[in-house]
Amino acid sequence: MLDLFVGLGLFLLGVTVVHRLGWAWGVVGVWLNLLWFIYQNELGQGWAFYLQGVGLAFVLAAGFRQYWMAWAVLPWPLLIAGRFEVQMLGPFLPAWGEGLILGAVVYLLVGLFKRP
Repeated sequence: MLDLFVGLGLFLLGVTVVHRLGWAWGVVGVWLNLLWFIYQNELGQGWAFYLQGVGLAFVLAAGFRQYWMAWAVLPWPLLIAGRFEVQMLGPFLPAWGEGLILGAVVYLLVGLFKRP
């Protein structure tokens, strides 16, 4: 449950930085991705929840046409931490898929309530 509040807090931090400082979402996305990775490794529940959050952010960024943000929230910190051993990510790919599906559900729900 704490992960939800931390994720919401990071999102609000990102919105604040984008609107107050005028930074692009792609730049903010790199830092939010890194902060989410550090939180999940140190205090959170691990790489599976990191990948779920990244998957959610990826689909929402791509859906709302923030393409640089979508590139920024790919799991690059996990690849760096794993020394670019891609086969190590195999067991964690279902968690990323769950995040992608959750992002698609949120995107569709937002689209249902958005007025044309």
